[in-house]
Order: sequence, then structure tokens, then C-alpha cells
Amino acid sequence: MQLREQLTLEHQAWSLQKHWGAQKRVTWWDKSLIRVLTVLMVLASPLAQGATLGPDPAAVAGIKAGKADCVNCDLRGADLSHQCVKTGDLSGAQFDDAKLVMMCMSFANFSGASFRGADLAGANLAHAKLDGADFTGANLSITSFKGTDLSRAHGLTQSQLDQACSDKDTKPPAGMTPKLCS
Repeated sequence: MQLREQLTLEHQAWSLQKHWGAQKRVTWWDKSLIRVLTVLMVLASPLAQGATLGPDPAAVAGIKAGKADCVNCDLRGADLSHQCVKTGDLSGAQFDDAKLVMMCMSFANFSGASFRGADLAGANLAHAKLDGADFTGANLSITSFKGTDLSRAHGLTQSQLDQACSDKDTKPPAGMTPKLCS
């Protein structure tokens, strides 16, 4: 055990003693219990469970620099408005709560990507590959899905499709009708 860990452990033990109001000697059992509780607190923290503080800065910078490929990258909450990833591979990318207004995304691969709560107003997803993509709660106002197969996308509602633009080649999810735009 390093000195820093030992001091931290001693401080935690002292805090527990003070809290318990007892001035007893800290035993091996007490120290072990403190270690277990500390590990459990760390494992239960949001960061340990996969939460992040924001999008991957390198991934955002790459897209803004014109790099169209970003497989499985974390772009949650990023502002990528007016950027272009045409023909890129962004399969598995996380765009949750991202601002993707007027983004050029045509012919790109977004298989398994998540757009939950994203703002895709005016984005161009014509001919994009969207197998398994999740659009739950996404803003699709004037989003172009021309020539796009949406039949295996998830989280789409008829209301979202009524706000988006499609053509005769767009394949909607079962039971839905796309809005045709000229």
C-alpha cells in the first residue's frame, strides 16, 4: 500500500471514528470495511458506469477538420451544425442530444448510431445507411431522408416523419407513411 493510500485510509477511519463518536482503536476489520465501501462508492459513480462529461474532443475536432469516419465515437451533446460527413463511416456513433442542424450526412453509414434527443433540423440524411439507428425524441424538422431505408431504424414516430422530407424511394418503418417533398 502506498503512503497516499494509507493516509487516505487513516483519514477515512478517523472520520468514521468521529462520526460514530467512539475513540476506539481502528482494527484490521474496520480498515477492510472502509476499503470495500470506498470501492463500492467508486464503482457506483456515474463515471464508472460509462457516463461522460461531454463529447470526445478529438472526435469533434476530427469532424470539424473534415474527417468523415468516426466509428463508435462519442459525440453526445456536440454542436456539429453545418459540418459534413458525406459518405463517412459513423457506425455505432453516439449523437445523443447533439446539435446537428443543417449537417450534410448523405450516403454515410450510421448503422447502430444513436440520435436520441438530437436536433437534426434541416440535416441531409439522403441515402444514408440507418440500420439499427435510434431516433427516439430527435427533432427531424425538414430533415431529408430521400432515398433512405428507414425500415430498420428505431424510435421513429409518425409525427417525426411528418416533419421530415422523403421521396418515393424512401422506405419507412412498417405502418408509417413518409411525407413526400419535391
